[in-house]
Amino acid sequence: AYMMVFNGLLIGAVGTLVGQNNLAYPFWAFVFPHGSLELPAIFFAGGAGFLLARAIVFPGKYRRGDALKFYGNQAAQLVFGIVPMLIIAGAIEGFFSPNPSVPDPIKYLAGMGLFILLVLYCSRKQTGINIQSK
Repeated sequence: AYMMVFNGLLIGAVGTLVGQNNLAYPFWAFVFPHGSLELPAIFFAGGAGFLLARAIVFPGKYRRGDALKFYGNQAAQLVFGIVPMLIIAGAIEGFFSPNPSVPDPIKYLAGMGLFILLVLYCSRKQTGINIQSK
Protein backbone atom coordinates (compact mmCIF):
# COMPACT_ATOMS: atom_id res chain seq x y z
CA ALA A 1 0.00 0.00 0.00
CA TYR A 2 2.87 2.34 0.82
CA MET A 3 4.43 1.96 -2.63
CA MET A 4 1.11 2.60 -4.36
CA VAL A 5 0.59 5.81 -2.38
CA PHE A 6 4.21 6.85 -2.92
CA ASN A 7 3.96 6.32 -6.68
CA GLY A 8 0.73 8.32 -6.76
CA LEU A 9 2.37 11.19 -4.91
CA LEU A 10 5.39 11.02 -7.20
CA ILE A 11 3.40 11.20 -10.43
CA GLY A 12 1.33 14.01 -8.90
CA ALA A 13 4.46 15.95 -7.98
CA VAL A 14 5.98 15.50 -11.43
CA GLY A 15 2.66 16.44 -13.04
CA THR A 16 2.53 19.60 -10.94
CA LEU A 17 6.11 20.49 -11.82
CA VAL A 18 5.60 20.12 -15.56
CA GLY A 19 2.27 21.94 -15.30
CA GLN A 20 3.93 24.91 -13.62
CA ASN A 21 6.43 25.04 -16.48
CA ASN A 22 3.80 24.82 -19.25
CA LEU A 23 4.86 21.32 -20.25
CA ALA A 24 1.79 19.44 -19.04
CA TYR A 25 0.31 18.78 -22.48
CA PRO A 26 3.35 16.97 -23.94
CA PHE A 27 4.10 15.25 -20.62
CA TRP A 28 0.62 13.75 -20.29
CA ALA A 29 0.64 12.92 -24.00
CA PHE A 30 3.67 10.76 -23.21
CA VAL A 31 2.26 9.24 -20.01
CA PHE A 32 -1.39 8.71 -20.92
CA PRO A 33 -1.14 6.10 -23.71
CA HIS A 34 0.83 3.59 -21.68
CA GLY A 35 -0.41 4.79 -18.29
CA SER A 36 -3.98 3.94 -19.19
CA LEU A 37 -2.98 0.26 -18.96
CA GLU A 38 0.05 0.42 -16.68
CA LEU A 39 -1.55 2.23 -13.76
CA PRO A 40 -4.63 -0.03 -13.56
CA ALA A 41 -2.27 -3.02 -13.80
CA ILE A 42 -0.36 -1.69 -10.80
CA PHE A 43 -3.61 -1.25 -8.87
CA PHE A 44 -4.72 -4.78 -9.80
CA ALA A 45 -1.35 -6.09 -8.61
CA GLY A 46 -1.88 -4.27 -5.33
CA GLY A 47 -5.27 -5.95 -5.08
CA ALA A 48 -3.64 -9.33 -5.62
CA GLY A 49 -1.24 -8.56 -2.80
CA PHE A 50 -4.11 -7.54 -0.55
CA LEU A 51 -5.81 -10.87 -1.28
CA LEU A 52 -2.72 -12.71 -0.08
CA ALA A 53 -2.48 -10.48 2.98
CA ARG A 54 -6.13 -11.14 3.74
CA ALA A 55 -5.50 -14.87 3.70
CA ILE A 56 -2.59 -14.54 6.09
CA VAL A 57 -3.92 -11.89 8.47
CA PHE A 58 -7.67 -12.62 8.35
CA PRO A 59 -8.15 -16.28 7.41
CA GLY A 60 -11.59 -16.36 9.04
CA LYS A 61 -12.82 -19.78 10.09
CA TYR A 62 -10.37 -21.49 7.73
CA ARG A 63 -6.81 -22.54 8.36
CA ARG A 64 -4.27 -20.08 7.00
CA GLY A 65 -3.02 -22.63 4.50
CA ASP A 66 -6.51 -23.20 3.10
CA ALA A 67 -7.25 -19.48 2.99
CA LEU A 68 -3.91 -18.88 1.27
CA LYS A 69 -4.71 -21.51 -1.37
CA PHE A 70 -8.11 -19.97 -2.04
CA TYR A 71 -7.04 -16.33 -2.14
CA GLY A 72 -3.75 -17.25 -3.77
CA ASN A 73 -5.71 -18.77 -6.64
CA GLN A 74 -7.66 -15.54 -7.05
CA ALA A 75 -4.46 -13.50 -6.86
CA ALA A 76 -2.84 -15.71 -9.50
CA GLN A 77 -5.81 -15.14 -11.80
CA LEU A 78 -5.30 -11.40 -11.39
CA VAL A 79 -1.60 -11.72 -12.14
CA PHE A 80 -2.31 -13.69 -15.33
CA GLY A 81 -4.35 -10.70 -16.49
CA ILE A 82 -1.81 -8.15 -15.31
CA VAL A 83 1.15 -9.57 -17.23
CA PRO A 84 -0.31 -8.96 -20.72
CA MET A 85 -1.39 -5.47 -19.65
CA LEU A 86 2.17 -4.64 -18.61
CA ILE A 87 3.64 -6.11 -21.79
CA ILE A 88 1.31 -4.03 -23.95
CA ALA A 89 1.95 -0.93 -21.82
CA GLY A 90 5.70 -1.49 -22.11
CA ALA A 91 5.53 -1.74 -25.89
CA ILE A 92 3.47 1.45 -26.03
CA GLU A 93 5.87 3.22 -23.65
CA GLY A 94 8.88 2.14 -25.66
CA PHE A 95 7.68 2.69 -29.21
CA PHE A 96 4.51 4.80 -29.33
CA SER A 97 4.62 7.31 -26.46
CA PRO A 98 8.08 8.79 -27.21
CA ASN A 99 7.57 8.82 -30.99
CA PRO A 100 7.74 12.48 -32.10
CA SER A 101 6.06 11.71 -35.42
CA VAL A 102 2.81 10.78 -33.63
CA PRO A 103 0.83 13.94 -32.84
CA ASP A 104 -0.12 14.48 -29.21
CA PRO A 105 -3.89 14.39 -29.87
CA ILE A 106 -3.47 10.90 -31.36
CA LYS A 107 -1.62 9.83 -28.21
CA TYR A 108 -4.47 11.14 -26.07
CA LEU A 109 -7.01 9.32 -28.24
CA ALA A 110 -5.00 6.11 -27.99
CA GLY A 111 -4.88 6.41 -24.21
CA MET A 112 -8.61 7.04 -23.99
CA GLY A 113 -9.34 4.18 -26.35
CA LEU A 114 -7.19 1.74 -24.40
CA PHE A 115 -8.75 2.78 -21.11
CA ILE A 116 -12.28 2.46 -22.51
CA LEU A 117 -11.44 -1.00 -23.85
CA LEU A 118 -10.06 -1.98 -20.44
CA VAL A 119 -13.20 -0.76 -18.67
CA LEU A 120 -15.41 -2.61 -21.14
CA TYR A 121 -13.35 -5.77 -20.72
CA CYS A 122 -13.43 -5.61 -16.93
CA SER A 123 -17.16 -4.88 -16.81
CA ARG A 124 -18.27 -7.67 -19.13
CA LYS A 125 -20.52 -10.34 -17.72
CA GLN A 126 -18.82 -13.57 -16.78
CA THR A 127 -20.51 -16.62 -18.24
CA GLY A 128 -19.66 -20.15 -17.36
CA ILE A 129 -17.28 -19.15 -14.58
CA ASN A 130 -18.37 -19.72 -11.04
CA ILE A 131 -16.01 -18.21 -8.49
CA GLN A 132 -17.32 -18.80 -5.01
CA SER A 133 -15.97 -16.88 -2.08
CA LYS A 134 -15.46 -18.50 1.27
